[in-house]
Amino acid sequence: MTRVLVVGSDTREEQTLLGRLREIAGLPPEALQRCVDLDQCDLLLVRDTPALRSAARHMASKRPTMRLWLHDDDGAVHDGRSSNVLHLDQAQIQRALAPPDAPVEEDTDGLYLASGAKQVTRLLRRRLQEKHGRAMLSLQGQPQLLIDFEHDQMVPLYQHPADGPTLAQQLGDVFELLALQELSLARFDALADKLSRQPLRPLLWQMAQFGDNWTDFDRRLQQHAQVSLLRWPDFRVLAHQHDGFRLCSLLLKKPCSLVECTQLLEVDINATRAFMRSAYLCGYAEVRVPETAPTPPNAPVKNSASTLLARMWRSVRQRTGIHA
Repeated sequence: MTRVLVVGSDTREEQTLLGRLREIAGLPPEALQRCVDLDQCDLLLVRDTPALRSAARHMASKRPTMRLWLHDDDGAVHDGRSSNVLHLDQAQIQRALAPPDAPVEEDTDGLYLASGAKQVTRLLRRRLQEKHGRAMLSLQGQPQLLIDFEHDQMVPLYQHPADGPTLAQQLGDVFELLALQELSLARFDALADKLSRQPLRPLLWQMAQFGDNWTDFDRRLQQHAQVSLLRWPDFRVLAHQHDGFRLCSLLLKKPCSLVECTQLLEVDINATRAFMRSAYLCGYAEVRVPETAPTPPNAPVKNSASTLLARMWRSVRQRTGIHA
């Protein structure tokens, strides 16, 4: 039995909402019961207004096992714990309200895994390393991209005009608004159908070059974080990037900070930062902030004409015994 506390609706509307949920989930009346005690309810169903939404999320934050759903005037229901408006379809509602002992096929299909740049980045990195599963990247509830972690592929769901922003730029600019949703193999194949499958990591590499959602990452770099490369990136992301190959060679040998890279290789600091963002998002790099800031290496000395002249003069003095 699921106990539901409805907030923000009168008695008649409350009965209508509960009846609709029972019908969607295919449950008998006794399986979904009205509740009046917040500490005893399994599901808090709240009308989606700014005041009620804020209060409900505060209450839900202290009760991690309790579901929080918000509903609008049209009856659409979405997950109240998500930072984005992610509407639940009938299949998701049915799975959520199914009895614990009921057989549920593909019980993770459609489950929202992460939302917002930081959570999506963390999950992308983990799934890329595990090489397992499939997902859909959505923008405010609208599907944008299918991801096959097992084969390192992606499937764009829309055709982007050649004279407009690229898919990477569009997704990078709205990274904070993206959400990642679990997909079963059957659902993935049905959505992908005859659409073109493309390499995933080159897209992620380019996504990291756009947008301003890297505040936390850049702060770690400012704290002298040591960046190490786990393996060579896909060569397609480094095409015609001489400095990119040099950074890979250095970071594969030893961890270095942003400042160390720029001084040792004499490369532009902004280009180095962009490289590190992309390598991190794609799962090629690890970043660790040391307990104490390391001393930056001395910048390499250039062999200018004056330096060579000074060397020659010292050599002459040493050979002839001349003293100043």
